[in-house]
Amino acid sequence: MSKKKRNIIILIVVLALININYLLVFCFLSPSLKLNGEKELTINVNSEYTDAGVQAKYLGKDVSNDVVLTGEVNSSLEGEYILTYKLNKGIMKKEIKRKVIVKDMEAPTIELIGEQEISVCPNKEYIEEGYTATDNIAGDITDKVEIIKTTDKIIYKVKDASGNETTKERNITYVDNEAPIITLKGGNSYTIYLNEQYNEPGYTAMDNCDEDLTNQVIINGNVDNTKVGKYNLNYEVSDSKGNKASMTREVYVKEKLKGGIVYLTFDDGPGQYTADILNILAQNDIKATFFVTNQFPKYQDMIKKEYEAGHTVAVHTYTHNWNIYDSVDNYLNDFNKMNEIVYQQTGTYSKYFRFPGGSSNTVSRKHKVGVMTDLANVMTSKGYTYFDWNVDCGDTHKDNTVNYIINNIKKYVTGEGSYIILMHDIKKNTLLALPSIISYLKNNNYTFRAIDDFTPVKHFKIAN
Repeated sequence: MSKKKRNIIILIVVLALININYLLVFCFLSPSLKLNGEKELTINVNSEYTDAGVQAKYLGKDVSNDVVLTGEVNSSLEGEYILTYKLNKGIMKKEIKRKVIVKDMEAPTIELIGEQEISVCPNKEYIEEGYTATDNIAGDITDKVEIIKTTDKIIYKVKDASGNETTKERNITYVDNEAPIITLKGGNSYTIYLNEQYNEPGYTAMDNCDEDLTNQVIINGNVDNTKVGKYNLNYEVSDSKGNKASMTREVYVKEKLKGGIVYLTFDDGPGQYTADILNILAQNDIKATFFVTNQFPKYQDMIKKEYEAGHTVAVHTYTHNWNIYDSVDNYLNDFNKMNEIVYQQTGTYSKYFRFPGGSSNTVSRKHKVGVMTDLANVMTSKGYTYFDWNVDCGDTHKDNTVNYIINNIKKYVTGEGSYIILMHDIKKNTLLALPSIISYLKNNNYTFRAIDDFTPVKHFKIAN
């Protein structure tokens, strides 16, 4: 082998040894850098991002705290974020990267107004009660809801700008298992006297699906007004699905005793004593008339109880404020507001009423001359009937003691005839006097009635 060739071989060997030694040193001296967690991950927008960090070692020691992180993640803004972790040890450098993707992964929410399981009449369509759709990014997206109707359900779908979709269903069952409701006007018990004609007080029949079925009610039974006794009238009706309802009215034919007829009428309520007055009337099987107001709104539900007990509910005034007499329009507005409440509580408007202060009041003259004359004409032309009174029990008098009230009844209710008695169910002494008044009138053979179409009208002479 030539000297030149041998020198070349020696050089190659030396260089190889140097490279091997360098690699050994590099491997031993180079730091290690490893990600904790995923190299690439996706998080929901607006969620909290906590970086998992890295593990770093150099010459066998943990040097993780020496790692420098560059880049940051804004989790409130969608996009891709690169985090770079760098470690420098002398001439040795190392870096590693992590990709964090921020995107909207949260589906919108749909809230249904009303029930999710709905029963609907077979002959009707479901009337949408409403819904709302809310997205974590866009907020209210109700207007983007798509509605799909099938035979037995309504499907609500909505998709946000990122393609996240939500579906909600409302299940519809078409069924009618509910019977109609028959309401007997005048109550389930009714009394007439020998040879007095029985005039049907009336009734209504309402169905949840078919609505007004009053004209389809069939009445079975009859009343023999020539014989004393109890007669049953049976009211029956069926809806279009065969659901049946029936009610029975007991009609008593009694012998009329010597004495007159009294109409107990109560103004200005309902109030705190109305419930007790109703109990006294029920215990004595007496029907009365309540001229109602809205002076005490928390007792408004008593109007329904008066009606359901078979008493006559009539309008007095909504406010009982004298400025209702400022004009015809003022009065009509007050009257109509009260009659609307009567309708809400009883399902029917009243055609009977009593003027505050009576038709002969002169207080109205201070508000508008001639207004009472105008009102009497206007209300009568509209089909309403007003009632004054011919006996005042005196419960609004300054000396309205219990005995004073009772003695007024004894003084002014005498002999045969028709007596419309003015009372107030907002007066405590009226409540306390009522049992004695009823006892006195019964003992003197007076018959109690509620105002109806056959009641003799009592009108004062109009003074304005």
